[in-house]
Amino acid sequence: NFASILRDQVNLKNECSNLQKFIENFGLSAANNADRNSVNIAFPKPLVDWSTPEVLVEEYADGHPISVYLSDHSEAGLATRRILARPLLQAFLKMVFLDNFVHSDLHPGNVLVKVCDDKSSHEIVFLDAGIVTRLSTQDQKNLKDLFTAVVLNRGEEAGRLMVERAKRERCSAVDGGIEAFSAGIGELVSEFHDNRKSGLTLGAVRIGSLLKRVLDLCRIHGVEIDPSMANIVVSTLVLEGLGRSLEPNLNLIEFAIPLLIGKLSK
Repeated sequence: NFASILRDQVNLKNECSNLQKFIENFGLSAANNADRNSVNIAFPKPLVDWSTPEVLVEEYADGHPISVYLSDHSEAGLATRRILARPLLQAFLKMVFLDNFVHSDLHPGNVLVKVCDDKSSHEIVFLDAGIVTRLSTQDQKNLKDLFTAVVLNRGEEAGRLMVERAKRERCSAVDGGIEAFSAGIGELVSEFHDNRKSGLTLGAVRIGSLLKRVLDLCRIHGVEIDPSMANIVVSTLVLEGLGRSLEPNLNLIEFAIPLLIGKLSK
């Protein structure tokens, strides 16, 4: 609940542990190495022995807020934004689908960009790891199935699975309720795929909006979604907007499929 989230956030030992976990997750990860020649993902290293529930001591993270780059419309600035967009969103998808340990406060003020000493590469530094989200095994599977259904255009199938796996639902108690909910999910996914004509880019597709409409359908038809899932949706909205500002032509399918299909095949 909200009080529990606040208590966890003001206990800085939790943030210290979160930073350690993120550093471990991104140490030698595929997402971190994919664009290693140009962009690295980093987190400030906490000084554990100096940190308490009231005080967090960490290494100084040098760099500029990513918002500085969003306001640079020069040719060089646009080129840098294109370089930053892919690893930023890949890192977020890795948190969601591979690590199940998601930084849930990634607004632009918590993202720094550092130009490395060679002047040709960059480092993205994520700050303020006080709020993280973990999904239960079932909710993580539901989220993967939903995204996979979006990619493979199997919306009605995903709708039925969501009802079957919900902790609580009132769909099945209503005549035609499951069918109506599944048809609603199918319609959203079909609408998403209609955008193939424009390419499934951040400029043409609004994943965050799609997820919000899925949550609306869940509310209308009484299919319960865990609050952690809602946190993932909010985080996706924020990151998607940031990614679109950096590079609206980035293709979602291009790097979403390896994370989804690769994980499901294991």
